[in-house]
Amino acid sequence: MSIKILNQDLINQIAAGEVVERPASVVKELVENSIDAGAQNISIEIKNGGINLIKVSDDGAGMNREDAELSIKQHATSKLATTEDLYRINTMGFRGEALASISSVSQFKLITKDNESVAGTIVEIVHNDCNIREIGSPVGTSIEVADLFYNVPARQKYLKTAVTEFNHVVDLFLNFCLAYPEINWKLIHNDKPVYQFPVTDIKTRIADVLGEEVSKNLIEVNFHINEMTVKGVIGKPQIARHNRNLQFLFVNKRPVNEYIVAKKIKDAYSTLISKDLFPVYILNLSVNTDKVDVNVHPRKLEVRFSEPQIVYRTVYSAVSSSLDEHDLVKNISPTDKNFMPLGKVMQQKFSPTAEDKSKQNHFSSSSGNALSNQIMQFSKKILDHDAVSQGGLSDSPAAPGNIHSPFDSPTPSPSLQQTVETGMTENQEIIDFNILGQIQNSYILVEVWNGIRIYDQHAVSERLQYEKIKRQWRIGKLSSQKLLLPNNIELTVAEARALSDNKIVLERLGFEISELSGNTFAISAVPQFLINSDIKEVVLEITGGFTEDFVADDTISEPLNKIFNMMSCRSAIKFGDELSEDGMRALINDIERVEDNKAKYTCVHGRPCVIEHTFDDLRKMFHR
Repeated sequence: MSIKILNQDLINQIAAGEVVERPASVVKELVENSIDAGAQNISIEIKNGGINLIKVSDDGAGMNREDAELSIKQHATSKLATTEDLYRINTMGFRGEALASISSVSQFKLITKDNESVAGTIVEIVHNDCNIREIGSPVGTSIEVADLFYNVPARQKYLKTAVTEFNHVVDLFLNFCLAYPEINWKLIHNDKPVYQFPVTDIKTRIADVLGEEVSKNLIEVNFHINEMTVKGVIGKPQIARHNRNLQFLFVNKRPVNEYIVAKKIKDAYSTLISKDLFPVYILNLSVNTDKVDVNVHPRKLEVRFSEPQIVYRTVYSAVSSSLDEHDLVKNISPTDKNFMPLGKVMQQKFSPTAEDKSKQNHFSSSSGNALSNQIMQFSKKILDHDAVSQGGLSDSPAAPGNIHSPFDSPTPSPSLQQTVETGMTENQEIIDFNILGQIQNSYILVEVWNGIRIYDQHAVSERLQYEKIKRQWRIGKLSSQKLLLPNNIELTVAEARALSDNKIVLERLGFEISELSGNTFAISAVPQFLINSDIKEVVLEITGGFTEDFVADDTISEPLNKIFNMMSCRSAIKFGDELSEDGMRALINDIERVEDNKAKYTCVHGRPCVIEHTFDDLRKMFHR
């Protein structure tokens, strides 16, 4: 096969494959041109997620007819002149290939006018036919991109749904809004205004985009060293999120993905946030243009630093010192309060007295105490080993080595309500067992016919809750409970969008949520087993699990399974919860009734629910 020189249309389409991935890619290239043109007002209008139409209009410098004709040629630009300019880039765009690439895979229209021209210029490209003529127009540029990938079916079939593509556009739009508060931004979707952010200062813009609750829990960062400035804000630990959606990083005001910088920022928080949380930040790194290469990614989403270690150390120092210098006490809103379920209010009115509870739950059995005392030291040895492997006992407030017999404790278990409803009485046991006691309010010690078993009460309860959630989901909807007063929560723009897009899922999970104003929602009912949880934190964690390909059907997908895992962990009996004999017996009976034998003896994280030592094991350990 001989080598051939490709025709210009094919060259442009190949270039488009690198530059234009989806509608958001087109928006990015056009908005960057508007910023470089010095626009003070930028309007983005899209239809059907940008698949049918993308229109970006600005009041920037505009172009005369000659420049308009050249702008659609490949590698035609006003931003570079020499090779040295490539290593001192001060503009958002620079390659001069965006318009040529975009116009080769769409129905393209450009209208522009500069201050010195009497009339504007319109450039239309339809089915690769170019038509250029004069037109009346204000100063600035307006570009329409219709029917994206109409002539490249192989690329078109990889586009997602209109909702997903729209969400990608919104994410990009919010990045630019945060980077450029000095510009008036407008986003329109399907002829309806979605967002409009007027010119303002960065603090107000952050409040407009991320909400008041986030904005009032931010710490200012202004750090200059090594000819580099780190400026912006970082979030206090209490507003850390379960995903990276509230992490905005800019290099010389260019939105970028820099994973090592993100890791250094999280490292600076150290133990202030847990490993599964991500800090909130909006940071701009001002670096000399000759020390950063922006020409390393086709869509300019990544950069390369000439001295990366200096950059990483500087970012770490900036974040760490800012955290050290500021008060990290949680800022409580007047509306932050615990809401009590209606049923609990009525229960308190008619609840039994402490004396009644003591009479109902007092147990007496000398034989149980005797047996418990006989194996106390040995079981402590086993449990100490188990605690080292799981890290569980260190979290318990109980004294080390403290073993509670259910017959010594008159205190009933408040967690009995959290066990799965089995319809069983105490005599309907799956296995024969004798409860010996509760160790450090964390482990249940049980005698069975062939030895002893040690149940991890949290792991057992977590598995039971997971099976209950899964069963109710497949039936239709999780059981919910009304709140006495609605719990109002304020979300960021992105979080509110995720909640609105997946409201049906949340309702099926047992929530009743209504939209108030802006990004504020009222929660009037929650899943019954999460009634004592931090409702906002739960909602944030659930919405954080809504990926772009999330599907809520009877099939339990991986994202949905993660939500189930979180809900079961939050609602499970905790280490340190003292249980009555009834509570312990119910847990053991319920876990033994789980039909899935493969899963019943591990929690949702894969840790064991129970450890067994047979009498043969005991004889060997005691050298008998």
